[in-house]
Amino acid sequence: MIKINILDQSPVISGYSQTDAVNQTIDLAKFGDENGYHRYWVAEHHNTKSFASASPEILISAIASSTKNIRAGSGGVLISHYSPFKIAEQFNMLQSLYPGRIDLGIGRAPGGDSKILKALRTQNEDAFEKTNELIHILKNNSENKVYNNLTAVPSGSGIPEIWILGTSPDSALFAARNGLRYAFGSFINDEFMLQCFQMYYQNFQPSVFLEKPYLNVAVFAVCAESESEAHRLSRCSEYWLVKTFLKSENIEFPDEETSMNYNFTPEEKMVIEYRRRSAFIGDADTVTDRMKDFVKKYAVQELTIVTIVSDHEKRKNSYRLIAERMKDVCLAD
Repeated sequence: MIKINILDQSPVISGYSQTDAVNQTIDLAKFGDENGYHRYWVAEHHNTKSFASASPEILISAIASSTKNIRAGSGGVLISHYSPFKIAEQFNMLQSLYPGRIDLGIGRAPGGDSKILKALRTQNEDAFEKTNELIHILKNNSENKVYNNLTAVPSGSGIPEIWILGTSPDSALFAARNGLRYAFGSFINDEFMLQCFQMYYQNFQPSVFLEKPYLNVAVFAVCAESESEAHRLSRCSEYWLVKTFLKSENIEFPDEETSMNYNFTPEEKMVIEYRRRSAFIGDADTVTDRMKDFVKKYAVQELTIVTIVSDHEKRKNSYRLIAERMKDVCLAD
């Protein structure tokens, strides 16, 4: 069966605090666990009013301790900011606490502006080189070997599942040549999607981590009892999208009244229509039929779903409707 997952950026809705957003993340993780979702990934963002998700490694532990079966992971850890050795220590600890349930998704984006690079003391080091170092540290530890005379403790509990996250051909090629799982962020930018898929499949080299290509695609989706209701709920993220990317405003996600009363300009409508091309918005049949076609067309093994709406219960309902109708989808060959 196709595996479906949740990617949660811990969105902050107007009228709620950032602490509320974190608590909603834990609640949604429990809900995903109870409704058959395979993975629950949390993101990393800095210096933003939009998301309360700056520390995925801490959230992962809280999620794993609050759930029973669902895998918990990073979507992803932004390696450009950190020491590969420290990341190895953190995820070895998570793997020791929750063996067989931890995913290490690695991203190259800064997750913030130039102020963040300075505040986090980020050095100008190549992200792919740092990722290679991290992989070697984890691999050596799992084989009871040291790396440069160092051991990232606690060791001996196996390797967390490693994923390369990205939206560019460079990330796809890196994942392929290193024999790693690849997660493509369609909800961020799908411009190079087909090129990335092709690059990954054509250049994949088996490794100790993976024998054959394994592809996961993260998509934006809003599902409701009716088409009109789904589009109404999606206005929350559409309002945020145009305010953030067209006007560079650092804002919370709007409440329902604000998003419904806002009149989009012609330019903003163009941005929204472009975004809707790759989004899955509609009633349960419409959304899941499109998802099934997508999975089969692109030979996708997993689908990770990002849903942001103003109402937390309606957000959970969207995930519930999708889970109920995706149970019978077979894995792509």
